[in-house]
Amino acid sequence: MTRTKIAAVAVWVVSGLLTMAFVLAGMPKVLQAPVWVDKFDAWGYSKSFLMVIGVVEITGAVLLLIPRLAVLGVGVLAAVMLGAGYTHLANAEGLEVARPLIFLGLLAIVGWARRPRNGQSGHDHPRNS
Repeated sequence: MTRTKIAAVAVWVVSGLLTMAFVLAGMPKVLQAPVWVDKFDAWGYSKSFLMVIGVVEITGAVLLLIPRLAVLGVGVLAAVMLGAGYTHLANAEGLEVARPLIFLGLLAIVGWARRPRNGQSGHDHPRNS
């Protein structure tokens, strides 16, 4: 297998794992799981914001699996992770900020690999297939 093929497989694996992680994180929020309702309440956020975050996480996760839209998914999910990091810091949950930072790093890898190159839209590059 060539380096290009290995890189393409690695991007798909990371994208798939991130998709699973964000769907698994978003579903309990959409379903208003009591643990998340309590957390958002403690952070000063509303139940409707909990639902919005869940929908955004799931939507961003799906976008990661569509090569031409993956960069958009990365941007959406990076914004959520920045918000999560801020929330943890603002609520003196210092170590909890590690998780959003790890996800930001993985999202950056996918975003870099899926970025448009040389006037291409991002979906027709060999690394993006």
